Amino acid sequence: MFFSFLTRFIPSPKKQPVFNTADENTSLKIFAIKEGGKFFHDFKLFHQKTITVIDTLIFLPHFGIFVGETLDWKASELENSTIERATRQSKRPATTHLETMESKIRSKLQDVLSFDSTPVHRFIWMKNLTESEFDGLDLSFHELLPKNRILFANESVDSIRNKLHSIGEYLNTPLSGIKIIGTLQSYTFIMPSSQNPAGALLSPHENYFLSVPLSGQTTLFGEYGSGKSTLLIRKAMYMLLTNPEEQILVIAPTLLASEILRNEFVSLMYYGALSIDLTRITFAPPPADLETFKPFHEATAVLCDDVYRMEQSFIETLKQKRGNRIYLLTSTTKGPASETNVPLPYSYQKSITPLQLRCDEENLLSLLLSELRKHLMEGNLKDVLIIFPDPDLLSLFKEPIDEYLHLNSRVLTLNFSLQTQDLDDLVMATTDCISGIYAPHLFLLTSDDSQDYTYPLSRASETATIISYSKS
Repeated sequence: MFFSFLTRFIPSPKKQPVFNTADENTSLKIFAIKEGGKFFHDFKLFHQKTITVIDTLIFLPHFGIFVGETLDWKASELENSTIERATRQSKRPATTHLETMESKIRSKLQDVLSFDSTPVHRFIWMKNLTESEFDGLDLSFHELLPKNRILFANESVDSIRNKLHSIGEYLNTPLSGIKIIGTLQSYTFIMPSSQNPAGALLSPHENYFLSVPLSGQTTLFGEYGSGKSTLLIRKAMYMLLTNPEEQILVIAPTLLASEILRNEFVSLMYYGALSIDLTRITFAPPPADLETFKPFHEATAVLCDDVYRMEQSFIETLKQKRGNRIYLLTSTTKGPASETNVPLPYSYQKSITPLQLRCDEENLLSLLLSELRKHLMEGNLKDVLIIFPDPDLLSLFKEPIDEYLHLNSRVLTLNFSLQTQDLDDLVMATTDCISGIYAPHLFLLTSDDSQDYTYPLSRASETATIISYSKS
């Protein structure tokens, strides 16, 4: 049995230093990558209200999770020393904490995945102790610390492989890295969708952005569907998890867009078994007057999603009144990459080639009804969004569409709220009201083929149809 709670009988043991990047075991990292796994050092495990820092965490698809603790022991300090298993009666503090780390991991897996059987194995990295030096220590070290669970300072990649493989049992059916890491590091997880049925994980580039402290004003820019909103929500969550003094205001272009962001935040929080005081984060559309908007004055950080969809006058007022607050903005407007301009090269959304249909204005309604009828025969209309060029045409078409298809379509306005309505039927809107909205199937009506429709077409996740009509 591998005991993780040990006490050392040596004069005035030194306090173990905080683990940092310089402590990283490069050979161990290389081994994990070669095995098709994932390697983490200084891993922060958030569960309910607790934060557990794990020196080294490795996931191997065919073995499970390896949790490791780094010990700074040196041969000169251990001369004539002994160790014993720590007990509740002992007044000496435990030297290692692997048992606690493993327990925290299992609790997190159990809370998120319920009936989980992921193997969890323990090991120790003696960063300053060689195997020969360990061989010369008191017999008590060898009785309580099996050598096959210790990685010494002079370990090679091959010897690491042999030791860790001997600890775990090979699994013929590999475990899902998305599922396991998405559970342990849930703020980096992207919920399942039609494109990613098992969910997805943030890219390394995005993970790095999460861990870097913000200061002043930072702009996160990328193409439509590059994951700007996804990353903004997870950055807000990470800030709240790591800083108890943080108070965040999230601003989105419309009331509906802000509600969608809030729902995503809450869903991710509950999925990940995280306990966050929701009074510390506010989601809202651009307020009419920042001076009288209490959440703005209480905020230590303001996160604005899709600023290119907001009035420029509001953005300028926001910048003028920043004070000591941290600002994070997302935009499609590209600037030079720097500490304050962060590009997002990754995209979670596939490129869709739209079907293009043409007609004259008199036949527009009949063509649209025909296409909607075809779609209804193949599926349903709850996954369809129709984008109109102006509110007048939308108002004119709503009644005949509802009557023909026997439904009550939802018309999005700037004040549309999920608190009083839902999106369970066909959705219709103009371009200024679709921020935050995505639909599997989209119909775009236009009388001007020369316009750039990249933004509205980006709201579709599976198919898009452009119906161009000539005005009489």
